[in-house]
Amino acid sequence: MKREIDTPFLWFSQLVDGSPKPWKHFDIDGLMVNAYEILQKKNTDKEVRERGIHRYLRFEGPIAMDSGGFLFMKKKSLDVDPQRILELYELGKPDLGVVLDHPLEPNLRPLERKRRQMKSLKNTGYMVKSKKSRNPELIPVIHGHSSQTVSWYIRALNRVSDFKTYGIGSLVPSVFNTKGAGGIYNVLRIVSHVRKKVPDKRIHVFGIGSTLTMHLMFYAGADSVDSSAWRTKAAFGAIQLSGVGDRYITPRKRHKIYLNLSSAEKEILARCKCPVCRKEGLEELKRSFKARALHNSWVFQKEIEKTRELIKKDEYENYLQKILTRSTLSNAFKYAVKLGVRG
Repeated sequence: MKREIDTPFLWFSQLVDGSPKPWKHFDIDGLMVNAYEILQKKNTDKEVRERGIHRYLRFEGPIAMDSGGFLFMKKKSLDVDPQRILELYELGKPDLGVVLDHPLEPNLRPLERKRRQMKSLKNTGYMVKSKKSRNPELIPVIHGHSSQTVSWYIRALNRVSDFKTYGIGSLVPSVFNTKGAGGIYNVLRIVSHVRKKVPDKRIHVFGIGSTLTMHLMFYAGADSVDSSAWRTKAAFGAIQLSGVGDRYITPRKRHKIYLNLSSAEKEILARCKCPVCRKEGLEELKRSFKARALHNSWVFQKEIEKTRELIKKDEYENYLQKILTRSTLSNAFKYAVKLGVRG
């Protein structure tokens, strides 16, 4: 079954047995689940292999399966190999499967950085060569913090295969870091550089998908992003507002608290047509993680639908000028405009 991916596209990162499940309440673009997580759950692993991931999740839209290689940054080692990941991909039949990669942390020693890059390239070659079926499409992941390194990495991938889609990883720490790998400005440079190097391919940026940062990624040249922010923000007491970003509506010690929404923010919330806001409203959002997660996923989905319409009407840059120039990403957006990829 060929499932349509209408770019720009948002993959909702989801724990395989997690709750809530937004697609049971309204249509969403697609899901991204974690192969490493599935492999740790014996019964889930068995069912996914026997029934396929679409039937297991009861979701007919596109599903991508990430290898879980990003856990390497936390654990320093992985007790899983590319063959196990590939077997799960071919039996579980997601639409896209990400190669087992080893992401880079900012400020790694050059020798360790190169070791991880070579390991990712080796896994990519192995999985491409060993793959026996058409499904899923394998997605390689580019890892590098400079244009020179990224160009080298793309050349190495092109010697492996002619890929339809390229992922870009190792960027999440840089978004919140102004040192080392260069922060959000370098993220924008990397994404725009990849866009120029592979102009006819799809580009996916891993992990940078808040309701504001995803717009920077699309503007810089990405076709898709994935996001777990719809649920992680909800867990920390935050809701999303279109064109505004996070607003913390429940007390949390580690985060700045916005217990009182402004009149303009309340007006935005009053217009929200998500299942929670239609029936219950702000008090339920304050009380319930599930309510916040459903609300956030609705906002994410509507934002991506709005983005597609604005691009068709050639009004996207005007919209970004409006929402980003009044945010903390104002200077980053100005820099993205200078890079001149989308515009």
